Amino acid sequence: MSYNQKAWLSVLVLCSVFWLVVIGSIFSANRVFERTHQQSLEALTAQTSHHYHANPTSGHSLQARTPAL
Repeated sequence: MSYNQKAWLSVLVLCSVFWLVVIGSIFSANRVFERTHQQSLEALTAQTSHHYHANPTSGHSLQARTPAL
């Protein structure tokens, strides 16, 4: 293998490794973002559910009100 072929092969390998690292980090960041987003949605849902069920109106049952005419 000539020097020129070795140089091009090393450039090709370095570019391949670079793009694999870039693509891998994008997928990793996407996974972290989705996990964080899912956890924040679950926390918001739990907080909203807890707030709704923990604070009923004092002595009143939860019934739909009819508008006053």
